[in-house]
Amino acid sequence: MKKFITYVTAAIASFAVFSLYSIIDGILVARGVNEIAMSAINLASPYISFLFSISVLFAVGTSTIISIMMGEDRRDSANALFSQNTALLFILGFTISLCAYIFAEPLAKVLGAEGETLPYVIDYIRGISPFSFCFIVSYNMEILVKADGYPQYALFTVSFGCIMNFILAVLAIFVFKTGIYGTGLATGFSQFLTVVLYLAHFFGKKATFRFRRFVPDLRIYGKLLRLGLPDASVELCNGIMIFLFNHMVLRYLGEQGLIAYTIIAYLNTLLLNVAMGVSQGTQPLISYQFGARRPDRIRQLLRYEFIAAGILSALALLVFECFAPGIAAMFLKTGGTADVSFAARAIRLYSLSFAPVVFNIVIGGFFAAIEKPGKAFVISYGRGIIVQAAVLLLLCAATAGHGIWFTPLISEVICLTVALIFLRSILGRKDGLLHQTSSASEDR
Repeated sequence: MKKFITYVTAAIASFAVFSLYSIIDGILVARGVNEIAMSAINLASPYISFLFSISVLFAVGTSTIISIMMGEDRRDSANALFSQNTALLFILGFTISLCAYIFAEPLAKVLGAEGETLPYVIDYIRGISPFSFCFIVSYNMEILVKADGYPQYALFTVSFGCIMNFILAVLAIFVFKTGIYGTGLATGFSQFLTVVLYLAHFFGKKATFRFRRFVPDLRIYGKLLRLGLPDASVELCNGIMIFLFNHMVLRYLGEQGLIAYTIIAYLNTLLLNVAMGVSQGTQPLISYQFGARRPDRIRQLLRYEFIAAGILSALALLVFECFAPGIAAMFLKTGGTADVSFAARAIRLYSLSFAPVVFNIVIGGFFAAIEKPGKAFVISYGRGIIVQAAVLLLLCAATAGHGIWFTPLISEVICLTVALIFLRSILGRKDGLLHQTSSASEDR
């Protein structure tokens, strides 16, 4: 229980603080520029989700395999994988950074920017793209710092980055008057500072994982990417769904709807990241016990995850249902009473989905941690895009857009039903891993 609380608390805090990057940007831009510029950041957010999903893809798979290797006492193999993966991510990240900067305008148009929003989206992308590699490397190192046994250091680092993002964004918008371009620079540079701090840890004396020479072995990425794909799909699908929602909201509800959805997207990203904190905070613990063959402790950790998910769901629903008008007003500098009321109603309807989404993420992460990527993939992609996109299109067609805010509730409930069936198939098998208790584990 002590380890669970330590790891999950640090992970939730890290994910929550990371979400504040975009929320702070949104509020400051809305107040210091205008609501159209805030909507432009939302239009650009699928690009950030893409970067983050790449990081999660590699981080979760690497952390899972390294944790299992450590549980099996294969320290040299763990260090080799750690070094190889870090080098690969730097190369991949620099390539994406260069391409995004060169093709900022076509990328902005693909994301749906047009008219007034187009120049804002281009400026934001050009401000943040030079630091795109930092988004990929930073989160990957954060996960590995936690797997290395230092979750508090990861929390300190991501908190420091968030504070620096706030300070730099305030200076960019209100002092130097660089607008949305400066906001992108501030966000990117704050991520660069977190990379520096994580590198300082791994080059320090306390780190368990060490950089070492390695012989490239790309074969391991078949397994690594399969393990990371479910959690990565949560972030990637979130970006894709923001993209789809942006287009459908603009089509049926216009600019007022887009501004309301921009606020919802910030809140939804916060909840998704906190739920990911529960999932990934527990992941190295479950993977270690899986490698050490202690099924009784795996079941115990799963119970803790469900308790945490229940508490998180209840708190989220309470906050967003009770304080929706106040939350909407924070983002709407020039909006009137009608705009605030419209956004508050949308927030309350959308937040009904927050309970099932938390449990879907936790169950999907659990299957990934015990090397069941197939089930985790079905849950993550089902809830993240396949079912949700189908429900979105059907509801918009049937209700002329008025039922759009019920999309996540319907899709998440459908996918939670499937997730619980999968979980029952694992827990109910008397010959399965979770029903095999070794004498060694019972002695401990």
